[in-house]
Amino acid sequence: MEKISLHPDTINEVKEKIDLVEIVSDYVVLQKKGREFSGLCPFHDEKSPSFTISPTKQLYYCFGCGAGGGAIKFLMDINKQSFKEVVLNLAHRYQIPVKSLAPEQQKEIQKQISLREQLYEILAVASSFYQHSLRQKEGEEALKYLTEKRALDEETIQGFQLGYAPNNWETLYNYLVEIKNFPAMLVAQAGLIKERQKGDGYIDYFRNRLMIPITDKEGRVIAFGARSLDGNEPKYLNSPETELFSKSKTLFALDKAKKTIVKEDKAIVVEGYFDAIALHRYNIKNAVAVLGTALTQSHVKLLSRYTESKEIIINFDADKAGLKATERAIKEVETLIYSGQMKLKVVNIPDGKDADEFLAMDMEAKEKYLTLMENAPLWLDWQIQQILVSRNLRESGDFELAFQGIVRLIKKISKDSTKDYYLSSCAELLCRGRSEAKSLNSQEFKRIYQSLQTATKTYNQKKNYRKTSTFLGKSSENIKIEEAEFLILLIYLHCPKWRDDIIEQLDQKDLVFTFKPYRFLWQQIHSLNIEQLDNSNNNLLLMLQENMNIPPEMSPILNPVLYPTENVSQRLFAPEANFLSAIASLQSIKLEKYKQYCQQQIPELEKENNLDKMQHFYQEIIITEQQLQELKNMRFQTSEI
Repeated sequence: MEKISLHPDTINEVKEKIDLVEIVSDYVVLQKKGREFSGLCPFHDEKSPSFTISPTKQLYYCFGCGAGGGAIKFLMDINKQSFKEVVLNLAHRYQIPVKSLAPEQQKEIQKQISLREQLYEILAVASSFYQHSLRQKEGEEALKYLTEKRALDEETIQGFQLGYAPNNWETLYNYLVEIKNFPAMLVAQAGLIKERQKGDGYIDYFRNRLMIPITDKEGRVIAFGARSLDGNEPKYLNSPETELFSKSKTLFALDKAKKTIVKEDKAIVVEGYFDAIALHRYNIKNAVAVLGTALTQSHVKLLSRYTESKEIIINFDADKAGLKATERAIKEVETLIYSGQMKLKVVNIPDGKDADEFLAMDMEAKEKYLTLMENAPLWLDWQIQQILVSRNLRESGDFELAFQGIVRLIKKISKDSTKDYYLSSCAELLCRGRSEAKSLNSQEFKRIYQSLQTATKTYNQKKNYRKTSTFLGKSSENIKIEEAEFLILLIYLHCPKWRDDIIEQLDQKDLVFTFKPYRFLWQQIHSLNIEQLDNSNNNLLLMLQENMNIPPEMSPILNPVLYPTENVSQRLFAPEANFLSAIASLQSIKLEKYKQYCQQQIPELEKENNLDKMQHFYQEIIITEQQLQELKNMRFQTSEI
């Protein structure tokens, strides 16, 4: 694929279709701030959001590390992919036909794209096969399990496309490969069959199991979850990881839940397939389930696209395994919750029941469940409850364990007002645990509060340096040079109409780029065969994105040129006046230097009594001053970049 040359039409169509907010939301939890979005930068560690997106400009920028650009640049950097790889993936995502410059390469492109489509087709056919098997004599036990033990109605069974894998070694293999003529290799790639451990051939991956299709957010089957019906382990078996399926990035029932998540502005995450199915059956449709793994950052980022409040309620089982899974989930998204990027709440149903069991208890169970969700405590309150539960705070050992556990939690809070609240709240809990009669004015409360306050103090060992300007320590002359060179490159790249004029002016005035990053970019531009490029589509920018590797230390300086923010783009509204002003500024600096040189020569020549040369330099100074006066009429815009 590396040798394929993508047609500019394909690249331009991809750029027109992609939405930066949608793309970045796969990796960053975004919050709307006015007309922009913000979040924690994925390119460096930070506690406060400095990463911003402008939907109108389709550009992102991080004020912390200087990373910036558009959707393609974002995906190139975060996935370490080439320009072509990103464009091909986006073309598939947005169903854009891919064209290459060479007709003979078209077959290879179609081969790569059609692989995923074939896998989708195979999985859809397999799902229909399993659904059909559920209605046959061999599926009676599975159907009975669904209707009697799980109390599912026909609408729910069909809605979730539930099925049955027959108790034979090659039933699905024979159907898909021998009857439907799908290549065995592709069926194996879909995770439906596997090679025999002994001998040649394949066997079915799932046998004598209740089949639960796992779909992507568009509702396409990408894998299966399968429950054992005969006691064989594991109790639940998921499809292997495939080209289409990764369990750490997939949430069961998201395709059915996403509209309600948007409407309710919150999502409920449960532990099992049947918990999610039961909630949907009871018309609680903002529920999804993890797939035998803890809630991951990928899951949270996926859900956060559908809720502005970023409220996610974890409702895992209240048994030992479920509590551990909840703790793992909190740990996994710690950066997001402590920075305020998401609102995580936790609910454990009383008596250790899961959602499916609880909803089947009585007629009022649904209302009770909704009340539990409405009153769900924040993750931090839940963790504090877990620390205190079953501890006798009158015993010194239990008190010390509880105290240290609470200290570890409060230390992670960065916001002073929040920390003060939990210091007081936890001091009260610890105080009342020692004696019900203690009041907030008691000496005991004050002592515990002060102990917590002392133990949770964190000292920022980093020096609080003021964020310095890019130009700190530079002369005003160098600042002017860099500003002028920046403006010339900005107009050259984004206003193709003026490129010939810019080159002509630079040549006439004998001006060169002196700031190292801008000199590097200018050299990269002219290393391309720019004479043959079509300026109407600004293919120069596309070529730079595809071929240029920017040294990391230059990225913060060059990114604003290649991917200008809204403020910077305003400099492009009067391109001719601006680039001429920048040229005049560079020329003025060059003339000032020459004038200084002439002035420095005169004292030495005076000592030598060299009147002819003195006269020459006096004349040069006069001419230079006249030229400088002319250039002053071309006022250079020095607004802050």
